[in-house]
Amino acid sequence: MTRPIHLLVFPTRASKINGTRSHWALFIPYTTDSSVGKLIQVLGTPFTGYGLEFKRNYNLTLITEKLEKVFLGEVAEKWVQADDDEAGDGKTITDVTPRDEIERLAKRIEVPGISKEPLNPLVGRRCQEWTRELVEVLIGKGILNEGAIGVLDRVKAAEGKGTGGSEGPTGA
Repeated sequence: MTRPIHLLVFPTRASKINGTRSHWALFIPYTTDSSVGKLIQVLGTPFTGYGLEFKRNYNLTLITEKLEKVFLGEVAEKWVQADDDEAGDGKTITDVTPRDEIERLAKRIEVPGISKEPLNPLVGRRCQEWTRELVEVLIGKGILNEGAIGVLDRVKAAEGKGTGGSEGPTGA
């Protein structure tokens, strides 16, 4: 059996003015409800650096800000913890402890630090670069199909045409 994996893109209204970029995160829905699942992201700013987090029971229907959900591919269920048991009370739980192979691989990727030029969106690593590195690792391990890189490239190219970006989602 397989599970879908999606890129979540959280754009910002200010991107054309100040050059900020979309926040990127990976979302793996639970098998019982495609709008509830696990979010894997690095969250922070170029001024403070970033931290890795896993949000469990992340419910897309509760997110109030605009987001785009982009299908990246399918992953074998053996790489993903059977999170359906987590759904219990439906509350979002945030932690940093990996529970499956995808999360363990995410934990091994260095999170972006403080940028040498935090006001310049073209300098330094941010959530987009970190997410791309994770996707590349998943492809390299044979967990995700290499077509996912093309999807990231298309999203990045569309952003360059003004879809913008923020440094992180709010909500659940």
